[in-house]
Amino acid sequence: MVGGSGLEPLTFAMCLHSSPNLLFSYLSHLESRGLSEQYTEKIDEYIGKYLRAFKEVSFQSAETFLQRSVHLMPRTRARYSTYLRGFLGYYGIQFDIRVKIPRSLPPYISEAEIRKLYQTIRDKETHKESCFRDLTLMDTAVLTGMRRGELANLRIRDLSFETNRIFVRKGKGDRDRVIPMHPKLRDNLYILCRGSRPNERVFQMLPRSLGMKFHVWAKKAGVPLHTHSFRHYFATKLVERGANIRVVQELLGHSSLSTTQVYLSVTANHLEEAIGLLD
Repeated sequence: MVGGSGLEPLTFAMCLHSSPNLLFSYLSHLESRGLSEQYTEKIDEYIGKYLRAFKEVSFQSAETFLQRSVHLMPRTRARYSTYLRGFLGYYGIQFDIRVKIPRSLPPYISEAEIRKLYQTIRDKETHKESCFRDLTLMDTAVLTGMRRGELANLRIRDLSFETNRIFVRKGKGDRDRVIPMHPKLRDNLYILCRGSRPNERVFQMLPRSLGMKFHVWAKKAGVPLHTHSFRHYFATKLVERGANIRVVQELLGHSSLSTTQVYLSVTANHLEEAIGLLD
């Protein structure tokens, strides 16, 4: 097997001299594959720290660097191991360490919590235009289940008011998908985007700023919610109301049905029906 750079695979004992050029070449490779800017920025940050910490790129140095994040959540460490595996693999160095992620159920989000958050936004006495934008952002998160990066990267050209469709470009896994617009959402998006240029961002925010905005709202409302909570809420409500699980999978942009099926466990309606058969 040959690495992405054309080098023959190296053994775990071999290494390369650390250099910023290694990262530059790898990032150029990722960009040529059309991976999202948000994804490559995360790799740039993490692998950049790795190269500054060690003079050599090797299995051993990567393993040591990954061990420094042992205090972090398994999902974060798993993402870091993926970054290292991709980078080293590009140069023909095998890195087979994988972090197991415990399977856990997504938190159940109540309608009362969502209403409380909406009320917090509506209570603003100033910045009326911003308030309308924020409410529309909330509507979009709740009624589409889009990820934080997808919300931030949504552009005017991705909205079709003729067909009532939202086109999500290069979502997670570099996959595109289409989400129908809820009638309420369509009207608000139309007003918000009126007069804007096709390439402009709908919400005029970068992913980090958007995430912080949701964090501030949740803190003021006194509810334990974050950006991904609305995605959970969207999926849970669809399942509760009888939507086909494969349709939910398509709307969420999950590559695996098993990822979507956890929402069946959250609602558990089918389990209650099964127990009811014992009467």
